[in-house]
Amino acid sequence: MKAKKLFKEFTDQHAEKLPFSLQFNWWNEVVANNWDVAILNNGEETYGIMPYFIRNKGPWSFISNAHFTPYCGPFLVYPEGQKTTTRIAFEHRAYRELIEQLPTFSEYSQNFHLDFNNALAFQWNGFTETNRYTYILSLEQEEKALWTGLRENNRKQIKKAEKTIKISETNDASLLQNILNQSIENKIILDYFQRMITFVDKHKCGKVWKATEGADVHAVLLSISDSKNAYYLLGGNAQEFKNSGAMSLLTWQALLHFKQLGIKQFNFEGSSVAAVEKYFRGFGGDLVSFKRLEKHNSKSLEVAKKLKGSK
Repeated sequence: MKAKKLFKEFTDQHAEKLPFSLQFNWWNEVVANNWDVAILNNGEETYGIMPYFIRNKGPWSFISNAHFTPYCGPFLVYPEGQKTTTRIAFEHRAYRELIEQLPTFSEYSQNFHLDFNNALAFQWNGFTETNRYTYILSLEQEEKALWTGLRENNRKQIKKAEKTIKISETNDASLLQNILNQSIENKIILDYFQRMITFVDKHKCGKVWKATEGADVHAVLLSISDSKNAYYLLGGNAQEFKNSGAMSLLTWQALLHFKQLGIKQFNFEGSSVAAVEKYFRGFGGDLVSFKRLEKHNSKSLEVAKKLKGSK
């Protein structure tokens, strides 16, 4: 409990610098269960944090990103006036100490936040590093420029949807669950959706929208923001209305909403699914890479995966 208390104090002090998914309130109120945090504290101040989600399945334990928690990894506060060589040495030492605090695990797999760029200490401790990608769209440009930057098909979809689709806010967790679980492989429990809705409402850091035509709900979108970025946290179409253009209209409305609030960037969170990547790319953002760190400690788990794959 001491580590979580220090994590809260760290968030209170550095909230303006932290992505929402590295803040105590998100983990405490939304993730809620099966999480912990590694902490660096010199007796006077906390200067590093690394929250993680851990779950058990059979004899194995897994450390990963929690549901709808896009970026994890370590976050450090650096001493002032460091030279480059001193800064890198500081990172090596800090990351090594955070790694040492992790519990025993069979498999580790986390996406790290976009500002993380030094994985050497993780590599030296047996982790492998790969690149993942997202699209970041600047919201500091004029609305006309945003519109012009859209792919032609996205503009057509938005214009099509505007003729018949109504956009409104919602706090219906079961609606999110019903539509999102149509496309999510691992079904998410209702309480988790409710916790996300409660979080964005309580902290005034996002919106949940639905796109409707009469009594039919075509699509839903939940977007969240921190001090610098807004995020496409979750969104989906009802299968029978996936070609109505509602999802494109929802996303466009989210861009305009966060632009009006003065948020600088919109992060689409990326996808390795080709069709989803094409959709996100159509909004005109810049392709940006981030790191995924993995480590496998269990031979029995690897054997079990191979046996499952061979069936």
